[in-house]
Amino acid sequence: MKFEFLPNEILFQCFQYLNAPDLFHSFDQLNPRFSKLIRDTSLYLNFSQMKKSLFDHFCQIVLLNPEIKQKIIYLQLSNDGTNGQIEHFLSLFSLNTFLNLRSLSLIELKENNIKQLLSILPFLSNLYSFSFTGTNIETLEMISSISKSKLRILAVPRWDFESTSINQTVGITSLTITESKIDNFQLFKLFEYAPMLKYLNIQTLVNSEMNNYKELKKNANYLKEFIINDCKVRFGHLILLLKYTPNLKIFSIFIMSDIYMSDGIRWQKLIESSLKYLTIFKFYFQEKKSENLTEKLNKFQQFQNDFWHKQHQWYTNLEIYTRTSTIYTIPYEKDNYKLTCNTNKHGYLWKKNSNVFDNVKILTLTPRLIATNWKCYFKNVESLILKRHSYEYYDDDDDDEHETNIMSTEIKLFRTIINLSNIKHLTIDGQFYLTSSLLLDLLKELPNVSSLKIDEEQLMKIFDTIELRKYLNKNIKKLEIFSPTCFDERIFLNKINILFSQVFPNIEQFTCDYMKQVDDLLVILKECSKLSIIKCKAISKSVNSW
Repeated sequence: MKFEFLPNEILFQCFQYLNAPDLFHSFDQLNPRFSKLIRDTSLYLNFSQMKKSLFDHFCQIVLLNPEIKQKIIYLQLSNDGTNGQIEHFLSLFSLNTFLNLRSLSLIELKENNIKQLLSILPFLSNLYSFSFTGTNIETLEMISSISKSKLRILAVPRWDFESTSINQTVGITSLTITESKIDNFQLFKLFEYAPMLKYLNIQTLVNSEMNNYKELKKNANYLKEFIINDCKVRFGHLILLLKYTPNLKIFSIFIMSDIYMSDGIRWQKLIESSLKYLTIFKFYFQEKKSENLTEKLNKFQQFQNDFWHKQHQWYTNLEIYTRTSTIYTIPYEKDNYKLTCNTNKHGYLWKKNSNVFDNVKILTLTPRLIATNWKCYFKNVESLILKRHSYEYYDDDDDDEHETNIMSTEIKLFRTIINLSNIKHLTIDGQFYLTSSLLLDLLKELPNVSSLKIDEEQLMKIFDTIELRKYLNKNIKKLEIFSPTCFDERIFLNKINILFSQVFPNIEQFTCDYMKQVDDLLVILKECSKLSIIKCKAISKSVNSW
């Protein structure tokens, strides 16, 4: 059946997967039926990382067709890489006219937007989900203006516990706090302020004096999932906290400090006594290597009994480095993994068809370690970072900084541990040395890479190979250039015109934190007609030439 013959109900479902500007670009004025359908369906509007021309075009469509505002149920605005997108949108539209808006996300919110938002948020009576980043505004001031609405999902940079009054409660069921350091005392206050919480995701949990909390502690009876991204508390404090989350079903905890948590016996007792409904337990415990291999393996065996394997089907891996060791549940839960030094691996059967590293999206790799880690396999990596070595574990006598850190035969081995077809971004570390011909060979093995991060010294090698310049011209759409040692006011060895007219004229995004001269930026803008997003933090002047 042809697409245009599908019934309206199915088309409405298909439209939900499309961003509103793309939907209108594809179907508006195609025929009367589709023009009407896209104005009758619920619209999801995401302006993040969008070209300004497309942003302006869709805003104009909404201005000419104001009834569209009533169909927008999801809106995301972003100042990240854009020239004041949020402020510009608020100058065109008042959010209180988006009466059916259910989800609002504001990225890199500026303080000059706050006053206007505080006057508008109370009128968004259907708002169900709200998130923002990038401002020092007191969260409670923002939340208080929408607490009487239907708000249930909230994601904020920090939480103002000193301003939280337990005399009032909110109906939030999902809360993510991305930046604040929080202690047990503050969490107990939070449990009283938001008693209906089902999902809680915090960045850092720190120690506190529990005796400071004199109030009767209440259970977080509705809490089903709890995530601690950076746990710095002592085990005893964590045990006390988890006793007040009796109905927890999913618990994730990550430790990258000196806190000792890899005690399988103690965890088993805690789960059996206080977390009887726990079905999913994800952890990552990194510790200093203070024990010998036998002692470490004995500790690891505490996670290998019937309680872990048969009763719960929780499996773990142990990786031992020179100075640290890591125990983690399978699959490896973090989205980034570093394969930059030799490790002593124990635990789950290592095999290519396993799911151990399915969650890894960012892989940092020292190519010379591929041959000794052939049992690892990364099938979903999207970003590859090539690094000369790991500073913590590397013996400088083993490598010559003037030798290439990769050989042609090693490039061919990439496919033995990585699904190369998914990789879209490549980073070449500043101390990772390779020739222009090897860089070309590498890029040919990564056919879908369209984003490149590279230091200036490495970048200048492209002038040695015509074929490499042609390849970059055709394939690279996002370019980030860095140089930790560059203090020159003029960058790219005065080859900036050639670099961007012949090698990178087709880039759409450009980042260079150390570029200082506006004139250099104007040259790039002139040569790169497709450029839509620019990040140059060292330039303080406003550039509006494009």
